[in-house]
Amino acid sequence: MKRLLALAAMTVSMAVLLSVTTSSGQEPAADISAIVADVDEERLRAHIAAIDEPRSPLPEEIAQLEATADYVQSQLEGFGYDVTLQDVEFDSDRTGEIVSPNVIGIKEGSECPDRIFVVAGHYDSVPETPGADDDASGTAGMLEMARVLADVDLPTSVYFTGMTLEEGGPFGSRKMASEFAAQDAEVVGMFSLEMIGYTDAATGSEFILILGNEASAPLIAAVEQAKGYVPDLPIVVVAAAGNGESSPDTRRSDHAPFWDAGYQALLVTDTANFRNPNYHRPSDTIDTLDMPFAANVTKAMLATTLLYLTRDEDADGAADVCTAPLLATATAAPSATTAPSPAAAPSATPPAGITLPDTGGSDQRADSPILAASVVLGLLALGVLVVIRRKA
Repeated sequence: MKRLLALAAMTVSMAVLLSVTTSSGQEPAADISAIVADVDEERLRAHIAAIDEPRSPLPEEIAQLEATADYVQSQLEGFGYDVTLQDVEFDSDRTGEIVSPNVIGIKEGSECPDRIFVVAGHYDSVPETPGADDDASGTAGMLEMARVLADVDLPTSVYFTGMTLEEGGPFGSRKMASEFAAQDAEVVGMFSLEMIGYTDAATGSEFILILGNEASAPLIAAVEQAKGYVPDLPIVVVAAAGNGESSPDTRRSDHAPFWDAGYQALLVTDTANFRNPNYHRPSDTIDTLDMPFAANVTKAMLATTLLYLTRDEDADGAADVCTAPLLATATAAPSATTAPSPAAAPSATPPAGITLPDTGGSDQRADSPILAASVVLGLLALGVLVVIRRKA
């Protein structure tokens, strides 16, 4: 147990926690609240139920992978989006050469359409698992966000993306990020919905982890603002140093290629195998998921998207994400003058009996349970500590 505690403390020391000040007493905007309230838990459940079958590149499962791509495409087209298929090549001894597409529903921006924001979940699974949490839940969240935002005017273009071949890769997001970089595309942000449906009340694991890197400070600030729109959801926000090179667990999803290309990106996760005992197993089924939790995570990221894309701090009538130099969208966090208070958010403090390590930081507020939990979590360290609690 001492070795695990040491590992947790070491992992924490690798993290850079971004302190985001919030204004007090400011209520969430009514229009954003109304949009967020439109998220439908039953629609999320229906999407997961439609695709939770083994869907990998293996010969015996590739038909289901293709059927899932067709399902994502039909749903996005049904919401009114033009859909682009970005082919991703894959070759292995077990699969042979195959091509599987990233399925992209494009919502054109009204103010700066050349600037792009990506909302993604991966629709493949590992072999022999229905992958309800990993990652039918994230794909469902992406599709529900696409539905809710279909008639909402947004300044930038939004690419609602069903990523392919994340497992063993990530191959789909690597293709997308590398092509964006080669085209000098103006990507202002991305987030990967990577397992958003599992909770464990017995260990206190009922929070969502949102992981960024240092360059993603503006997106992280928008998450902090969004907390006020989902007061029932404990949100733990952590930023990895650099691009997470010193902690490989922080790079285990479709956000990592976007970090490597110099774009802002967030990983949104229930912490995968650090929490979910069904991870990559045949038992990853829809009946194990917490659907109200998945709905709240979808609401949180919907609010984050709206706050980030519509912010106008200089009150010049134009969205900051359109007018700021592109590099500034990945380096400068906004001031806190427009942030709603997250004071109503529930505590995300660590399980009983866990002592917070001293990171030596001078800017962490002792009265903030979310930031305190972030310290314990470090770069997924809370998952380690949950294991400690079970074995103690």
